[in-house]
Amino acid sequence: MKDMATTSYDIQAIMARLPHRYPLLMIDKVDESGPGYAVAVKNVSINEPYFQGHFPDYPIMPGALITEAALQASAFMGPTGDETGDAPDASNTRFFCVGFNMKFSGTVQPGDQLRIEVRLVKRMGQMTKVKARISTENGQVASGDMNLATAPKED
Repeated sequence: MKDMATTSYDIQAIMARLPHRYPLLMIDKVDESGPGYAVAVKNVSINEPYFQGHFPDYPIMPGALITEAALQASAFMGPTGDETGDAPDASNTRFFCVGFNMKFSGTVQPGDQLRIEVRLVKRMGQMTKVKARISTENGQVASGDMNLATAPKED
């Protein structure tokens, strides 16, 4: 979904915005970001530490980390035109997951590339509801709703 306000982010820009670092930085680039949506990419490599134990004979990416990738992608959604200007500025705000309801419909294995699509559903003060859809080249692997709370960063 490209429009005039679409922005993309490379890994350096992602690291400037998110506090996460290895091994929990779960997105490699943001292909699209605009009013109320973002599309991010995660390249899944056998070198990721969780594959040592999940599972050695059949490595699959844990659902919690797929969800974490979607949560990180949501930090790149731009404000929508119908908001009153109180959309959180991601550079001065911390985002916390306060709930999610994800359904998993496939596995993610080394060599896959996740396409993570997040869309703003509703903002209510410090609470944000987001809808996520995660897919690989083989189709959808997860979808669901995530609830985020925001708090200002403290110096």
